[in-house]
Amino acid sequence: MPKVATVLFAKRKTRTRLWRDVIFVESKPRSLKAAVLFALILFFLASPTLLKTGKIQAAGEFKTSYDTVYNVEENEEVKVTQNITIENLTSQYYVPQYKFTIGSESPKNVTAWDSTGSITPKVQREDGKTLITLDFRARVVGKGNKLNFGVSYDFPGLANRNGLIWEINLLKITGIADLSSYNLTVSVPTSFGPPLFQFPSPTSQEVSNQRRLIKFNKAALLQGAPRMGFGKFQLYELALTYHLQNTRIGLGYTEIVIPSDIPEYQEIIQKSLLPAPVSIRVDNDGNYLARYNLRPLEKKEVVWEGWAALYYPDRDFATDKLAALPPELVSKYTGSQKYWETEEIEIKAEAAQLADPKLSVAEILQRIYTFVTGKLSYDFKKLESGELVRLGALTALSQTDKAVCMEYTDLFVALARAAGIPAREVNGFAYTADDTSRPLSLRVEGDVLHAWPQVYIPGTGWTMVDPTWGSTSGSNYFSAFDLSHLAFVVKGESSEYPLPAGSYKIDPNKKDVEVSFSTEEDVITKKPKLQAEVTLAKFILSPWSALARVIVSNTGDATAFSTQAGLESNLLGLEDPTLEIGTLPPGASAEYTVRLTSPSPWVKGEEKLKVQVSAQDFGGKEVQANQEDTELVRPLYWPLRIQEIGIAAGFGLLIFFSRKIFLARISKP
Repeated sequence: MPKVATVLFAKRKTRTRLWRDVIFVESKPRSLKAAVLFALILFFLASPTLLKTGKIQAAGEFKTSYDTVYNVEENEEVKVTQNITIENLTSQYYVPQYKFTIGSESPKNVTAWDSTGSITPKVQREDGKTLITLDFRARVVGKGNKLNFGVSYDFPGLANRNGLIWEINLLKITGIADLSSYNLTVSVPTSFGPPLFQFPSPTSQEVSNQRRLIKFNKAALLQGAPRMGFGKFQLYELALTYHLQNTRIGLGYTEIVIPSDIPEYQEIIQKSLLPAPVSIRVDNDGNYLARYNLRPLEKKEVVWEGWAALYYPDRDFATDKLAALPPELVSKYTGSQKYWETEEIEIKAEAAQLADPKLSVAEILQRIYTFVTGKLSYDFKKLESGELVRLGALTALSQTDKAVCMEYTDLFVALARAAGIPAREVNGFAYTADDTSRPLSLRVEGDVLHAWPQVYIPGTGWTMVDPTWGSTSGSNYFSAFDLSHLAFVVKGESSEYPLPAGSYKIDPNKKDVEVSFSTEEDVITKKPKLQAEVTLAKFILSPWSALARVIVSNTGDATAFSTQAGLESNLLGLEDPTLEIGTLPPGASAEYTVRLTSPSPWVKGEEKLKVQVSAQDFGGKEVQANQEDTELVRPLYWPLRIQEIGIAAGFGLLIFFSRKIFLARISKP
């Protein structure tokens, strides 16, 4: 919890003291767990009348401006420099001392200065906090006069190279509304790469002397804690283990969800899936389901290995209103489910207040996000106890202090659905170096996962947000996301199924989800590999129709999207010349039976059926495969070839003479 700073007013002669609340600045940087507290100790010079009334307001006596620079280096070191100006608005006060507390013992190499030169700071470290006190030699008195001073220190943990990207998570600043100005500059080497995501939107940015200068003003900083990422994409390496068991004495089967692609965000490259499944299908939520048949009482261990590349898609939300939502998605993804009680009066009432029809879909969702992050409080004790019972949206609305990621997600999804906006739940792995600012709380015994919502925004499509981390970090995970959320399963048609990786356990103490950063950038060059098989019926007789079997398989390491097969026949007609196959994950295949029709009884000749398969890889590049088969079409009036007639006649004569010889032998006395 943030502490409230105090201002000490002291009358020069009587030493009477009066305590008043002033601003505070809370900090929750990466790997840090407490708050940063700034306190000014202001000495009262005159005006006993004001002292009597007890209405002295520090904000009305001084005007304060901050210029802060975070200088980030390639060795992950961060130097924080603050230049502060306090201007007297009256002639009654001066500032002899400045104090601030950092909720970590990590800051080091603290230096300070004022107009007289360097100041020796008093640094105290205890109970996980650092208290810094500055005593000024300068006494700035008089209306309009200014006290200029500064402080700098090294602050480890704010910037990290994680895998292929750089991430910077800065201080959460509250209470700056009363400041005259607050300008913040983040200076990073251009070697970090291009900006991937930035929150809030910078006031300006420029490149100078091989450094990128990203600037924020007070208005931008009021939106939340700044965070940003640099690079092109993030890459994770995964090893997922599934423990399958048939506890019955009959034959059975089960389906497991293997890592799935999410358009524009998550690309899956499969190294291996052993043992191979019977089949792989894609459900309506885009999950890849691998089927395994199990004998009576059989146990089977399945291991999926591969990579997941995460990209940052465009997040410019359109201004379309509710009427622009696709009706089929509204019908499918706005209904009530267990844990998403959209028909309950409490949920409907809150949704009605938030869903102003005059607003765009994105604006309504932003209001829902703000409501959920403000309404619920993260229950760290519940997380530590391990008793993570899923409460559902309705209970979360009444037990607001018992929330973990499941409750944040369920309430957001329920309110969005009740407002008529398609919404789903995502379960997966989320990388965090700070369990306080960005906690994980979807525990599946030996593994810890995370849950967050996915909503449909016209013009943007399915978009992931995270109200849990928005609430705990003070940043905004609606306007900007990150590349730390790795999706294992999407739940839309059901709030309970399918289960994410890590849920298929026999030994609750065994860790089945292994995720690590990878630098093997070349793996994203792997492409889907299509194969086509076509088999015509062996005897085709016009004018009757014939059947052909078409099998399209993906034997590559990446998924084929928008797959379709075009059929071309030279003699016979096709009922459907195009097969819409859709998404083919690695190892998946699709089989079709095609009917060919004869236009007349007189059709004859060699039928050639060609199959041309086309698809797109994750980046939209086309991949193809071709195959063909031939077979003779026989007319009704001449169903056999001359060679076949000769063979048939030969067999007929052989049978005739064999019978004659046999009858002659048995007729002898």
